[in-house]
Amino acid sequence: MNPLRLFLPMFTSRVTVAIPAILVLTATSISRANIIQWGGTDGEYTTPANWVGGVLPNTANGDTAQINSGNVTYTPGGDLTLSNGGVLQINGGSWTQINEIAWIQMSGGTLAINGGVFNQGSSGNILRNAASAIIVSGGTANLNGNLEYNPTSLGTLSLTSGTLNVGSEFKPISDFYMTAGTLSANLISFADGPGSIYFSGGTIQVNGSAFGNGLYGGGDKSIDFSTGSTGGLFLDNLTPSEFFSTGFLTNGTIRHNGAISEADFIVSESGSGTLITVIPEPSTLGLVMLSLMAGAIGLRKRR
Repeated sequence: MNPLRLFLPMFTSRVTVAIPAILVLTATSISRANIIQWGGTDGEYTTPANWVGGVLPNTANGDTAQINSGNVTYTPGGDLTLSNGGVLQINGGSWTQINEIAWIQMSGGTLAINGGVFNQGSSGNILRNAASAIIVSGGTANLNGNLEYNPTSLGTLSLTSGTLNVGSEFKPISDFYMTAGTLSANLISFADGPGSIYFSGGTIQVNGSAFGNGLYGGGDKSIDFSTGSTGGLFLDNLTPSEFFSTGFLTNGTIRHNGAISEADFIVSESGSGTLITVIPEPSTLGLVMLSLMAGAIGLRKRR
């Protein structure tokens, strides 16, 4: 009898049995993930009775903790963990860590602020890995300390609407594309990586009295306004004359479509600081004029 013919059926049988076992384990792990909603009242995050169904979300193992209303306080008995697909989702109300300096651990988890307010509060830091995500699509996210943008090792950082407040420095280690929303930081530092900020829309607010007048380590790294950008850069506590003395428009820290061109910008006093915007393109001005003309024709017809 051929020993090879005896071996092959046995091998085939083992593989056939093993595959369903793997599929069963995968389906079981997925079914454990739940969306658990906050009950809507003010209270403590770690109290199960404050959640619909009386169950505390297991965000370390894939659950989504969803807050739609109410003021939630988190008094940690340890770090808050968002991993294995776990999500802390703020749609309304607020979430604030109090009393302890425990960290927020994100390993394959997501912090999603769609509305309301997220306050990092007393949390010492947010630890992220390449599979984690911070998504701000509305509301306000108040983060402590420095915030690095480095998707290769620190995962996704997305700002499409709302406000992202960084307590200290925002560091674009990789290129960051700003299209909408408000990014506020005490300082924007380009010193630690090759990344620039490509700016097509929204608002960037920086403390102009901070080290480096709010923008540090530019040179070949910059805030680069794209062609037709509607974005505004606001440097608080810095007058227009003080702004011009920084040389940001002539040393390449602030650029327009990659070019150093001081003549492309409007610099104006605004409140307690200075606002920098790009002079609108002729095509943009034309669209504005057409819109105004259409509005005037509409008024005449209604009369």
